[in-house]
Amino acid sequence: MKKNQDKEKPLFSLIFGEIEKIRSRRKRNAALRSRTEKETGLVQARLSRWVAEGKHLVKYNCMDDILEDLDLTSYELTYYCSTRLKKTFLCWRKELRMEEAKRMLLDHPEMPACQVGRALGITDKSNFRHQFKSVTGLTPTEWRKKFKK
Repeated sequence: MKKNQDKEKPLFSLIFGEIEKIRSRRKRNAALRSRTEKETGLVQARLSRWVAEGKHLVKYNCMDDILEDLDLTSYELTYYCSTRLKKTFLCWRKELRMEEAKRMLLDHPEMPACQVGRALGITDKSNFRHQFKSVTGLTPTEWRKKFKK
């Protein structure tokens, strides 16, 4: 009988140890989720302020300049964009800029499309045309004619 009890003890210890590992993992995951939610709120607030200040329309030399302006790490921005926005930061920014381009094309019919692009920080007119068409399916001129007030 004593031999059976000795065999059961290590099994019990093994099971108890696994249960403790699971509990520990759950606590760590809960703490990580809480931290991630706080960081997500921080990223969202900084992006909202950045857009409200019109900085999404500014021409930046590189991604590091944008990250510095936002005071975020590449990981924080990438994580937020992929989990919350379901797209890359550059894609999201391009869509914002093209929404502004659409507004400007209608509000300023006298302004050439290339000037609209420059106002959005896109100095190359063919690049602006390509970006606009990739978002709307139309060139800026075609879009302006189709939706003119």
